Amino acid sequence: MRSSKPTFDFYELHILHHASDRQLYGLWMIEELAEHGYQVNASQLYPRFHRLEEKGYLDRSEKVVDGKQRKYYRLTREGKAYLKEQKRRLLELISEALTVEELSSALERRRKREEAKRLPA
Repeated sequence: MRSSKPTFDFYELHILHHASDRQLYGLWMIEELAEHGYQVNASQLYPRFHRLEEKGYLDRSEKVVDGKQRKYYRLTREGKAYLKEQKRRLLELISEALTVEELSSALERRRKREEAKRLPA
């Protein structure tokens, strides 16, 4: 059954995406979002981590780093299923909102960014 309430939160989608392939922590996520042009601070981000953890989409572990307690987050099995559904919804939106040319251009920009990351400095 589809919900009529919009459920997209691009910050949460970024968190889930990155938590699917690595453990992450708040400051790293803030810096990652900044690379995409999002200006987010801890008071905006941590409630999302907590909400995703409460829903069972993230697991949290803690470790002392440089004398400070750091919270690490990783995607759960339920989180993987939720991320898959959110990606399906995102693809549905993209297929309606973008032309083939816009999508091709965006994919080419991504390819170039990934290629640039692989080149030695």
